[in-house]
Amino acid sequence: MVELAVTLGIIFSLVFIEVLGLAAGGIVIPGYIALQLNNPDRLIGTLVISLATYLIILLISKYTFLFGRRQMVVAILVGTILSIFSHHYLIFNAASSTLEFSAVGWIVPGLLAHWSVKQGYLKTIAMLSVTAVIVRLIVILSFGGVPFPDLY
Repeated sequence: MVELAVTLGIIFSLVFIEVLGLAAGGIVIPGYIALQLNNPDRLIGTLVISLATYLIILLISKYTFLFGRRQMVVAILVGTILSIFSHHYLIFNAASSTLEFSAVGWIVPGLLAHWSVKQGYLKTIAMLSVTAVIVRLIVILSFGGVPFPDLY
């Protein structure tokens, strides 16, 4: 299922880039986000960390020449540091469940921030949302209508 979701994410990312000219935060990101649509706390964590990374990149850009590869590397580095922090410190055990406001992966927030600098945060998140939902729908349909089949 993971392979199907990532492959579909790549296909739909490329289609939307060609048709609409907007990226969904990197071509592999929609597949990984589609697999996490049943974990709203992880999605919130990813969005918050990618927004923080985006704002940090904008702040750094005011004082340095940050564009192209350099911007991408710094965005991924900052996103990775914030993601690692979230994996260690943003997990809360409530009475009946565990809330995990950590990011999906280490690279995802950095790539979202990098594309957000290029095309805007809201446009990037909107494209990611549309693409991830389409990918998730196709994954559900291909597994016989089971909404959340076991990943392992």
